[in-house]
Formats: sequence, structure tokens, C-alpha cells
Amino acid sequence: MKFSSTVTLLSAFALPVFADSVFVVPNANYSNPNASLSTVTCSRLSLHYANFSSMPSFPNIGGIPGVVSNSTLCGSCWSLTPAPPCSGLTTLYITVIDDDSSLVVDTAKDVNATVYAISQQAYGNLTHASCNVNAVYAEAAQVHASMCGM
Repeated sequence: MKFSSTVTLLSAFALPVFADSVFVVPNANYSNPNASLSTVTCSRLSLHYANFSSMPSFPNIGGIPGVVSNSTLCGSCWSLTPAPPCSGLTTLYITVIDDDSSLVVDTAKDVNATVYAISQQAYGNLTHASCNVNAVYAEAAQVHASMCGM
């Protein structure tokens, strides 16, 4: 009986069960620190932050599919953990500011996966210099906003 209680307790601290495999690409649109938040889908964030660099998580920002204006996804925090060939690197936490459902990238158009686009700096943080690729698979899961400083 103690064993099952221990397993139940430990499972509460495990990684989120609802992680999705996504394809992560860099997007220069999210790299400009002076860009106004009024130019993205989550423009309501401009009530609290003047530009990209004023966000606590900058440069770790990006867009994911399905975000609409005033959506609860606006300002949400997501963990991205890279898969091979970039596995073993640090998990990155990004703040969602935009919808990238229409993103078409040459390296991703033939891949049957959801595409997440993040700033070039965030992409560098995710892949590090040791993993020199133009796009990477990652496990993505929504986490508490505090992980992104929100």
C-alpha cells in the first residue's frame, strides 16, 4: 500500500501529461525588441507591456496556432524541450504573443506537425550552438505563467 501512495505522490510532480510534439522554427518578427505588442494577435498585452522587450520573458516569445484576440492563450507560458538531434539541452519557457497557424516554412511544410515560431534569440537558447539546425522537434506543454515571469 505504501508503494502505490508513493507512486501517486511522485506522479503529481512529473512532467505534464499533455505534452505535444511540435516543430519549432525561428521567426525574425519576434526578435525586434522595439516592436509594439499592438501588432500581434495578443494586442491586449500592450495594456501592460509597451513592446516586446518590456515583457519579462523577452526574448523567449513566439506564436502558436489557434491563438485569437483576447484568448486565454495570450500571455500563456509553454515549456519547449527539444528532441533529437538537439535532445539533452535545457527546456525553454516561452510566452505566447501571437497566432502562427498560417505559418508556412520551407523546412516544415512537409512535416505533419504543429509549428511553433519563436524569436531567433529564443531559438538559439533552445538549440544552443551544439545543435546547428534550422528547425527542431520539441515536446511542448502549457505551464504556469510564473515560469515565464508573468
